[in-house]
Amino acid sequence: MKKLHPLVQTALLAGTTLTLPSVVSADTILGIYGGAGVWDVSIDGSFGVDEIPITTTELGIEDTQSNFFYLALEHPIPIIPNVRIQHTQLENTGSAVVEREFTWEDISFPAQALTTTKLDLTQTDFTLYYEILDNWVSLDLGLTAKILDGYASIRSEPDGLEVIEEETDLNGALPMLYGKFRFDLPLTGLYADGQLNYISYDNSTISDVDVKLGWMFESVLDVGAELGYRQFKMELNEFDDANADLSYDGPYLNVAIHF
Repeated sequence: MKKLHPLVQTALLAGTTLTLPSVVSADTILGIYGGAGVWDVSIDGSFGVDEIPITTTELGIEDTQSNFFYLALEHPIPIIPNVRIQHTQLENTGSAVVEREFTWEDISFPAQALTTTKLDLTQTDFTLYYEILDNWVSLDLGLTAKILDGYASIRSEPDGLEVIEEETDLNGALPMLYGKFRFDLPLTGLYADGQLNYISYDNSTISDVDVKLGWMFESVLDVGAELGYRQFKMELNEFDDANADLSYDGPYLNVAIHF
């Protein structure tokens, strides 16, 4: 079992201090925001020393649907950051007769062998942020710890030869910069929202971009829906002698609440 070395050092050094603005506003009373939905995920890219494509014509990895939820807590105390938690289940599998030899980590997998591949990048985001603007236009800035709890496994069954298996843990905390912009159309309940988590270090980059349109029916318990598009992209160069360039993107729909 081999560990993925997360991009921890960079963002921790860059983000250990976050300067508070002279005027920081938040909910005048305690505010709780939440949502849950389904993300229709398309996966693309490659991995391994040879950077073999993960498409259906190579490793046979298929698109999937991902469940997710988020919860945010906002308060009126300026010096204490607000908190947001988001969990995303992200699992893909595939099976195909691979037509060429390829290498993952330091293991070579033969050509013309039935190969089963599993990718699990299930993740939980813990975000601390401050509201820089809080009106019909709002801006949040902060830091996210993206906790990966997954693995990548490959099983090759060449005819007449011993089965070859390799599994790599994809576990660790990835500190990332966080930003969110929201525009509310007054008196309508409609809003547009854009969110970004990002880190780049030593030719490796991880980004998580989310844009959406939402509508909220305002009452004692505000209830609404959000339609959006999300892209999670991971570009790793020479991590444990392997490369990965993976992109997960697609539309999603979720219910939302605020009270």
